[in-house]
Amino acid sequence: MASTSRREQPPWTCPPAPAAGVSLPPLKIYNSLTRKKETFVPIDPGGKKVTWYCCGPTVYDAGHLGHARNYVTTDVLRRIMRDYFGFDVKFVQNVTDVDDKIILRARQKHLLDEFTSQNPTITPDVVRSVTAAWSAYFNSKVAGDADRDTVSPAGFQAWAEKTHPGLTSIISKEEARKAGPSSPESAEEDVTLDENATKLKMHLTTLFAASKALRGGDKSSPPSPDAFYLATTSVLLPYLDSLHKNRSYSQDVFSKLSSYWERHFSEDMGTLNVLPPTTVTRVSEFIPENVRFVEKLVGKGFAYPTADGSVYFDIAAFEGAGHHYAKLQPWNRGDEALIADGEGALTSDKVSTLPTTVDGKVLSEKKKSPQDFALWKASKEGEPSWESPWGKGRPGWHIECSVMCSEVLGETVDIHSGGIDLAFPHHDNEIAQSEAYWDGCCNVAPNTADGKHQWINYFLHMGHLNIHGSKMSKSLKNFVSIRDALTRGGWTARGLRVVFLMGGWKEGIEVREGVLAEANKWETTVTKFFSNVRALVAEEAAREKAGETIPQLFGPLEHSIHTELDTARAALHTALCDNFNTSDAMKVITDLIGETNKYMASTPALASVKEAARWITRIVNIFGLDAASTPNGEDRIGWSDSAAGTAAGAETLLMPYLRALSAFRDSVRQLAIANPRDSASADLLLLSDRLRDYDLATLGVALDDRDSAVGKPALVKFVPAEELIAAREEKERRAAEKEKKKEEARAKKEEEDRKKAELGKVSQVNMYRTEEWGEWDEEGMPTKDREGKEVTKSRGKALRKGWEKQKKVHEAWLASQGTGASS
Repeated sequence: MASTSRREQPPWTCPPAPAAGVSLPPLKIYNSLTRKKETFVPIDPGGKKVTWYCCGPTVYDAGHLGHARNYVTTDVLRRIMRDYFGFDVKFVQNVTDVDDKIILRARQKHLLDEFTSQNPTITPDVVRSVTAAWSAYFNSKVAGDADRDTVSPAGFQAWAEKTHPGLTSIISKEEARKAGPSSPESAEEDVTLDENATKLKMHLTTLFAASKALRGGDKSSPPSPDAFYLATTSVLLPYLDSLHKNRSYSQDVFSKLSSYWERHFSEDMGTLNVLPPTTVTRVSEFIPENVRFVEKLVGKGFAYPTADGSVYFDIAAFEGAGHHYAKLQPWNRGDEALIADGEGALTSDKVSTLPTTVDGKVLSEKKKSPQDFALWKASKEGEPSWESPWGKGRPGWHIECSVMCSEVLGETVDIHSGGIDLAFPHHDNEIAQSEAYWDGCCNVAPNTADGKHQWINYFLHMGHLNIHGSKMSKSLKNFVSIRDALTRGGWTARGLRVVFLMGGWKEGIEVREGVLAEANKWETTVTKFFSNVRALVAEEAAREKAGETIPQLFGPLEHSIHTELDTARAALHTALCDNFNTSDAMKVITDLIGETNKYMASTPALASVKEAARWITRIVNIFGLDAASTPNGEDRIGWSDSAAGTAAGAETLLMPYLRALSAFRDSVRQLAIANPRDSASADLLLLSDRLRDYDLATLGVALDDRDSAVGKPALVKFVPAEELIAAREEKERRAAEKEKKKEEARAKKEEEDRKKAELGKVSQVNMYRTEEWGEWDEEGMPTKDREGKEVTKSRGKALRKGWEKQKKVHEAWLASQGTGASS
């Protein structure tokens, strides 16, 4: 039996040191096989070549932001290995084009297309069929035993509000938001759901949409067929599939779907600036190799066929031979939900294709242990199949990667990577079947503590992308496709990559406003820095071309900024050697930009600035933040404008013309400023401002006016047009707000003046002649109240103060009217 506890990770052995004289970077990588950082040592004795296998997509639907998180982050690590540390990386990535999910999606889509083409209008028969589909979906996904066959589409709303009030409320609010921001129920609400609640909410949402369409379909004026089928597709698909269990399909029904989504995925990766793999492997192109691989495992006693024509990996036999199963996550072995998900939805109930005994051995009717996993699946009607010694079938999901990786990269691999959700059972099963296959083969010496073969040396798992606490997943239908995110979701390829770089590669990332704001701030800081430096460098080049000698200074300031650059280089190296710590590396970049900006504010010299800017450009290119970068662009500064497509080449081409236009504008402005009394000066200044703020800003060109008194020309820069327009609109908004406040203050003063004037019209002699008083003296001061009582001395003093104050106000009013003071 295995020498370590079945719930503990077994010992891991670091690869042997490279040949004498070979120097390796002090790189440490978090290894899922040990759950700690390990020194990276490649298999190659020369220390340069690195083999890397990455689990690729299962191509049955559009890639979503969760996929972007996985493959963009993997691309970042690959680029750092290749372009920073200088390794020669052979990167193999598979395409799973034979899988239960693909089979189900392909035939369901085929059946739905068939159904909708046969039923172009919504007839009573269609409504009855979809109602039956709705009931089947309800009973299988959300109904309790007492609810089966008792809840209808018409009564679903009441049932849901009673049974799941919290989720129903959330769904209603989401629908209100979709209806429009003016809806009273459209306020955003931050709700965190666990995965089970998210899945239940998905099913309820599906049933709500379909029940609403069915209620409309019962009316005299049913909804349009397109709208009806769109709302009911999710309940129709499994129902139609269940009605055609014994139907056969041509192979191209499945290959057509997988080919389409593979192309779709590759295009998305190109848009995200993900490097293409060195080698792409498709399962469908490795079927004979899969059969041979499984045959060998059966021959070595690590696998067994069953009577239905399937073949399973024998975990008990594997561990009985001294191997360790579930090296990555031994604590998850036996998890029935994970095992079932790994085995796929199409479990076999196929009639036997083999005799009950083979070579005198009785075949099992089913697998020996619930934990044993399929290496070869017997195909039923409605599934693609290939010939094998066990009858017609297809590879299991886990074996596919083992076969393709082994065929291309051999018996031992430096790095294997994928999403963290694949660790168990997929990657653990890969390890088990591959180590069983290679153990004792090809004269490969064992390199583990227990003398067994170590197939993968470093396992890297990318963290999830979470939305409100739940991982983004197709199965949960809480995903945003990559294309929707880039075209309608406000994301850019660079912005996504910045978020992933700032979050680290193995930790989960929660999509929240604070994360997005921090990433946007980082990108804006770098963009502005590049724009300023390029503009200053272009200006300096123009001055040199005009015959001016540019001073080349190197004093205390230059010593200081070069020290800052050396510090940044060392800090970045430390960060990347520490498990690809891109989060710290991103801070190193902005810290250096801050110091360089201070230097630029102190001196016009640019030699040191250019050195810092070139280094920052190199690092952001290594991180894949510029799709227009070139491997040999050492002297280049900045990145392309991903929004407008402005590249450095275009800047070089256009700059002489823009500089001539800017110089003309500078001259016009100086003339207008020098002659302020000239009636045309104000108009000239307005026109020059319009050229800067409207005409050129719309084209992505910024003019920064500097001190014209000393003849300093405007600085010409290339900046994304939308950024300049947004800045202009913000400036206009502030100006309008300022003008509004001025107008409000003016109106307030006028009202105060009006009230003051009205008050001033009243003479002090008459101010107290009201019903409150009964007698007055000659000055109009009250002597008795209306009841005939004498005014007290203290009251008289208070009244006198008011009288004196009104006298001054009235005299001021009289003076403003050109009238003498009253007596």
